[in-house]
Amino acid sequence: MQDIADRLGITKVSVSKAINDKPGVSEKLRRRVLQVADEMGYAIQRPTGEKKSFALVVPKRFFLETDKFYNEIFYHLNNLFIRNGDNLTPMVLNLQREEAADEASLYDGFDGIFMAGELSDTYINMLHTTNIPLVAIDFYKTHLIAAFVLIDNFYLGYHATTHLITKGHKEIGFVGNINQTSSINDRYFGYLKALQNNGLALCEEWIIPNNDPKTGLYEIDIPFPKVLPTAFVCHCDMAAYFLINSLKKLGKTIPGDVSIISFDNTELSQASGISSMDINKNEIAKTAYYLMEKIIQKKRYHNRYYVDASLIERESVKEL
Repeated sequence: MQDIADRLGITKVSVSKAINDKPGVSEKLRRRVLQVADEMGYAIQRPTGEKKSFALVVPKRFFLETDKFYNEIFYHLNNLFIRNGDNLTPMVLNLQREEAADEASLYDGFDGIFMAGELSDTYINMLHTTNIPLVAIDFYKTHLIAAFVLIDNFYLGYHATTHLITKGHKEIGFVGNINQTSSINDRYFGYLKALQNNGLALCEEWIIPNNDPKTGLYEIDIPFPKVLPTAFVCHCDMAAYFLINSLKKLGKTIPGDVSIISFDNTELSQASGISSMDINKNEIAKTAYYLMEKIIQKKRYHNRYYVDASLIERESVKEL
């Protein structure tokens, strides 16, 4: 506790209160203490005999082998449970199971459920009837009683588009199905705000979805308008990767003819040289884990918690 106190410049008493969930410290400081404790390798152990089981529910369309965003979140979250002697079971739903939403009994015995991606309303409602604590990751529903771990996608969409504008781009498109998830929708409206604030026109022909919203699979052969913009904001790295390959089939070069920026900063964007908004998957996992612990302790943490992100610039954006 003294080492943690020295790192943060606070008293050991404050560290003790934060770790033991006692009054006298702010919620922000409590979370910071637990984060630093984790970074320094200190695991907060519960008494033996309290092994718990949790589920991470993800639609298959968000858990594809080629898209590692939720895979990475599962990896970090699973490590936290292993360190504390608990179990985390991934539940990857195909479309039929998700739409049927008739397997509430499958979750009997779980102490908590994490929902990642954006499940159908029918499946979410089914999970809600189990009365098992819920933590939603990377989406929100106004009617759902749960803790939400979110990214400020509206701001990130604004930030990514503004970055292109500062590089001289005035003709900017958006790649993604804007009604597929709340995160894509928010990124799209952030994109719109950036255009509006800079006096740039929206061209409906430049709003291009390149994946199937039900299966999550992406396509290379997509229809393009006759006149292309100088840049695209893509809703994720996978969308950007497939867009680049589609443009190359037209003989276009990146970023010579078209600049690309995307979201998530997965291994795919790193390997492909795509500028991307870096979303800290480890921080998402830690926050989700912390919130689930608090809910199980019968504390009310049904709120929205935002994780920071930053832009990683690579060679996919050209300055005009």
